[in-house]
Amino acid sequence: MDGWTNVAGELSMAVTTSFTRAEHAKIRAHLGTLRASLTQARDALMHFKGDRLDRDKLEPAARRVDDLMNLFVGELRDSTQGPVWIAEIQSGVEQVTNPKAAEALREARIDITALLDVMAAAGKAAAEAVSRRSAG
Repeated sequence: MDGWTNVAGELSMAVTTSFTRAEHAKIRAHLGTLRASLTQARDALMHFKGDRLDRDKLEPAARRVDDLMNLFVGELRDSTQGPVWIAEIQSGVEQVTNPKAAEALREARIDITALLDVMAAAGKAAAEAVSRRSAG
């Protein structure tokens, strides 16, 4: 059974998600606006010493957005890494409750949801293709 692996006593197949050009364009657009939203949120938290903790919570999320941008711009695309990093970004955004950054973080949440939706749809399409091939 070429391509199948035994995981915890069950056979499973790794699915490599291949994004269409339209999906890549959507992902890159959402990553660009997500990056801008996080920059706005961090800038809003720049002026007061008391805001430093919240600003620091956004730094790892901003770095992950940069990592995702590199992932989707370059030739090497790890379809399993994208959702993991998006979850990390989402966690960082959810940790910040400072009202000074609320508007920018609301915009960031919209892009995070859209990114997860695009990746989930592409993963579902790839899984259905594998299912059809293995059934046929």
